[in-house]
Order: sequence, then C-alpha cells, then structure tokens
Amino acid sequence: MHKLRGLLQKHREFLLYIVFGVLTTVVNYIVYFLCKGLGFSYSPATVLAWIAAVVFAYVVNRVWVFQSRAYGARAVAREAALFVGARLFSLVLELAVMFVGMDLLHAGSFVLAAFGRTLPAGEFITKTVAQVIVVLTNYVFSKLVIFRRKKSEPETEPKK
Repeated sequence: MHKLRGLLQKHREFLLYIVFGVLTTVVNYIVYFLCKGLGFSYSPATVLAWIAAVVFAYVVNRVWVFQSRAYGARAVAREAALFVGARLFSLVLELAVMFVGMDLLHAGSFVLAAFGRTLPAGEFITKTVAQVIVVLTNYVFSKLVIFRRKKSEPETEPKK
C-alpha cells in the first residue's frame, strides 16, 4: 500500500493533468458538438470549443495540477499569456488535424446509423485524434514553460 501511495504521489501532477485533461476534452467536445448542432462548420465550432476549454484548463491547471505560485497581477497575467500563447499553438495543430481529416480525407462523410439517426463517426474520430495531439502538446508546454518551477521551489506542497 505504501508503494502505491508513493507511486501516486510521485506521479500526482501527471495523473491530475490526465484527469483534468479528460475533463477539458469533455468541455471541448460539448461546446464543439453544440456548435455543430447549431449549424456551425467545423472551423468556428473548433475555435469556440477551444476558447471554452482554454478558460477551464487554465483554472484547473493553475490551481490543482501545477499549483501555481504566481501571485500578483503582473505574474498571473504573464502566466495566463504564456498559457494562451501555448494553447494558440495547439489550436493551430488541432485545426490542421481537423482540416486534414475533414477536408482532405473526407472523414465527415463517414457516418454510422444508430437509433434511427446518423452519427458523425468520422468527425468524432478526427476530433479525438486532434485532442490526443493537443493534450500531449499542452502538457509539454505547461510543464516546461508555463508552470515551470524554479529549482528552489518544491514539486509539491510541503507536508504540514
């Protein structure tokens, strides 16, 4: 049991990133498919879903995953700007994957019939591939650039 606890503590940050990454992806999917249901094409739906996901992700990454110690308006603004900048890069990656899947490979034409409806299976698969690439890219930027700790800072909260 102590080994398991030690392993969980050692990989706490990454495990929390995965949990909150999944929740961020859920936010992204919900907004994306709501926009699609309202008649938006994949590009504006992707951008609106990205905005909702970035706001959610910044809060949870700052507070729970990386436990940011940036305080004061200037430090938080710098951190938020770095976060949004990195996420803009991953938005470009996501749009590129969506373009390849939807426009070049015509994944949008791959649908499944279920329960008397057609489901956008190809679009869902393309979106999922894009999200995997985005989550991995965002972790690297978050860990190495945005929420990077100084060598003097401990990885986790000190025990009380």
